[in-house]
Amino acid sequence: MSTADARIRRFSTITWLGGSAVAVVLAFVIFPFVGINPATGELLLHNPNDYEYRPWTDPDAQEVRVEGGEVIGTAASGYLDLSAGDDVWVVGPLRGGEERSVGVYHQRDTRSTEGDARPAYLGSISGRSSEVLVAGETDGRVWFAPRLNGWRADLTRETPISIEDGVATGEGSALLSYTGDALSARFTFEGEGFFIVDALFPGEVARLVRIVDSVDVRQSWPAKGRVIFRVEADEGSGPWKITLDEPATGTP
Repeated sequence: MSTADARIRRFSTITWLGGSAVAVVLAFVIFPFVGINPATGELLLHNPNDYEYRPWTDPDAQEVRVEGGEVIGTAASGYLDLSAGDDVWVVGPLRGGEERSVGVYHQRDTRSTEGDARPAYLGSISGRSSEVLVAGETDGRVWFAPRLNGWRADLTRETPISIEDGVATGEGSALLSYTGDALSARFTFEGEGFFIVDALFPGEVARLVRIVDSVDVRQSWPAKGRVIFRVEADEGSGPWKITLDEPATGTP
């Protein structure tokens, strides 16, 4: 190889490397994320996790479909509107027993996502878990985090059992409703296995009891008015009892 040929080849190599570097930089600027959908082989030019914790900021968010007791979401973030004063809804578990989960957020007022009106994280639904949606006094919206290949889940209306005379008893799981001034209660469980109680409000969840086996504990929740208690326990695991604490006379 002559000296001239070597110089030409070296110049071509340097030019090719430089051009490749510029192409990589431009590609990163234009498409900062490049990936492959493992299920379909589709090329992805955006990170599917970008809106995992803020689905309401996703410009491609779309309303989920509700068909025959089922809610159907796509790969993008999704939302479901809750009318003011609507029933209690239960969304989940995911159809097909899938282990991967979908994050659920509740926006109490559709007019704003700023400050106190910002959607709050309720939890997640999976093949074995569900979330309870409690409508408020204003039109609200439930947001679902994006999921790479879409998803389907059960959606049912529920009528909670009203707590009468300040006491509720039962076995297994239940949804209870209480409207009044009490802000605390005594929770007892005489059995084996998990005993879980949450206090649910529009856009808010208070985790009250997370116990394995027998328990006798007093817990409080943060808001007056209507509260939905979600009790989770296995059928046949033993009886539970909730006794509401009546506030002292003159309590504001």
